Amino acid sequence: MKALLLIPSLFFCSAAIAQPVDVGGAIYELQFSDFLPIKVPYAGSEAVIAYQAKVNVDGDYAQDLTYRIGGKVETRWFAGNMAVSLSATCDSPYIDQPIFIGEDLDYGDRYQNISYLAKPSFANTLNTGGNCQVLTVRIDKEGHLSRQFYTRVTNLEFNVQIIEKLF
Repeated sequence: MKALLLIPSLFFCSAAIAQPVDVGGAIYELQFSDFLPIKVPYAGSEAVIAYQAKVNVDGDYAQDLTYRIGGKVETRWFAGNMAVSLSATCDSPYIDQPIFIGEDLDYGDRYQNISYLAKPSFANTLNTGGNCQVLTVRIDKEGHLSRQFYTRVTNLEFNVQIIEKLF
């Protein structure tokens, strides 16, 4: 993950949890390497059904925040006709269930030998009561398990921005 505006350097803690996202409005980019695959058994092998990235959040003090998350999903040419859903939740050690932030569904398409990428995105304003300490961004392949197995994702690029709402 890297900050595109206010913080120019990269400091990775691990592949699962990267540099904290600051509520100050900088745009952070999640790369394919920031996402961990979620797999299930299928036909003697494993099918990757989703990808998930966890990012620490700094600056949620129970104020209204606008969450903007969006990006693109690239696949191999033969798997261009597919659907993906983007979802995000916030969590902290002080709550029992993660807080739903938003979701979107988008479709990739292959038409006349040209691939059009799936580009899910959403923006949502809410107050988590100071409980957005870890933001989880999840990309799910939609459809039946065999479709998920044969849809080969080659790249993920997603932007995360959290902005304090000013009155």
